[in-house]
Amino acid sequence: MEILYSAVLSELVSRAVSFLLAKREEQAAAAAQEERLRSLLLRSRTIVEEAERRLVTNRAMLQQLGALRDEAFRGYYVLDAAARCRAAFGGGRDGCKDDDDDDQKEEAEAEACRRAFTLSRFNPAKRVRVPSGDPEACRASAARLRELRQAVRGLEAMIGDMKEFVVFLTTHPLLHRQPYSAHLFVDKCMFGRHMEKERIMEFLLQPEPPGAARLGVLPIVGPAHIGKSTLVEHVCHDERVRDHFSLILFYRGKSLVDETVASFRDKCVVKHQTDNEASSGQRLLIIIELFEDLDEETWKNMLYSSERSMAQGSRMIITSRSEKIVRFGTTRALRLKCLSPEAYWHFFKMTVFGSDDPGQHPKLASLAMEMASLMQGSFLFANIGAVVLRDHFDTQSWSRAVRRIREYLQKNVSLFGEYTDDIKDKDHPRFTWSLINQKPDRYCMLYDIYERGSQEEVPEIPYSDMLAGCAQPRGEYDILFWRSRIPPYLNYVCKCEILDM
Repeated sequence: MEILYSAVLSELVSRAVSFLLAKREEQAAAAAQEERLRSLLLRSRTIVEEAERRLVTNRAMLQQLGALRDEAFRGYYVLDAAARCRAAFGGGRDGCKDDDDDDQKEEAEAEACRRAFTLSRFNPAKRVRVPSGDPEACRASAARLRELRQAVRGLEAMIGDMKEFVVFLTTHPLLHRQPYSAHLFVDKCMFGRHMEKERIMEFLLQPEPPGAARLGVLPIVGPAHIGKSTLVEHVCHDERVRDHFSLILFYRGKSLVDETVASFRDKCVVKHQTDNEASSGQRLLIIIELFEDLDEETWKNMLYSSERSMAQGSRMIITSRSEKIVRFGTTRALRLKCLSPEAYWHFFKMTVFGSDDPGQHPKLASLAMEMASLMQGSFLFANIGAVVLRDHFDTQSWSRAVRRIREYLQKNVSLFGEYTDDIKDKDHPRFTWSLINQKPDRYCMLYDIYERGSQEEVPEIPYSDMLAGCAQPRGEYDILFWRSRIPPYLNYVCKCEILDM
């Protein structure tokens, strides 16, 4: 019997030692992969920033640059997810006390690691599920190492294919820009629409085909608040566009049904005009932003009148939420979609942390990543959330915000049977709440958000004040949902109704 006990004990000790050695080797391998990934991300950042300093017009090069950006965003996401997983199981607290009890903390940490490597909410094959129980840390570590290796291989292959790109890049002229930091770029400039912008530039600046009689029209479609106006505004500010067109006019309205040629021109805003007054021999660019559908007869009349009065080489861009405008284009429509989860996380991280290093706040970074996955790609909620989070830069407030967002989504599902992102273009309200505990509970029913220009009158009550409890209106109100800090500096106004429930 003693021999049996000795053999069993020896086997257990041997397995324990083997497990510890394997675990140590896995941790060393993960650390090596993280270091390699950081080095590759630095190289990719060098290539991308150098390319952004130059005037690149080659479509294939732009597509290659876009692919490198996407792979870099994925690499940054994997690094942050790895740090988040370590924070969950390593107990990173940022030196702040949380008001949750121990069971809630353990559940939150397990959930954080389950979601840490959810790289795409649209592709279930990429989701890494970590089963509950004692082996969670081991499973999470294995998942982290696997994702790190995939990210390293992807970036290595991508950078290896960029040798010719880098050589050709030196032949393109430099653009004159002021230096900027990453967070200031995100805060003050358009983010993540480089390929879309170059697609519009190609349409506007391409030579007119010989004998072309039709006016070139580019439709741009996409859901509400996806960035159509922002994208077009940045295109209009480009020096190449301003040098190419003598006059740039902008029209915004519900429809063109009641517009004549004269009334249409009177309602247009001049975005750019050369010193000399526009004449029939100069190229024009007209941008039409519609909130409603456009019928065929109205469009034909407008197009016919425009073609008669506009010079050869003039262009028109029409933007709308409706897919029906696609049939009015003379070229393939541009459809704007949400950013990828990896790119959206990069945007949200820069917006929330600014110039701070998220690595110095592992617990906050973990909570921010959870919030980014819940916001479903919304630029508006990212900017509003960033204001609230920066004003309350502590773990307790951010944990409470994550719980509130989860409640918000669950409440929408229970009330309407679908998520917020799916109902935002419909007539019934979206459900939200006040972050301040009140009895009875007071809720704010939000209706569709609409835009007002920077010169138009806006409500005095900002949404952030309502969330913080600084403003406590009752009944039906208009509130200032968000004031954009980038061109065209739109104000987003929302109708809401305050109810006790």
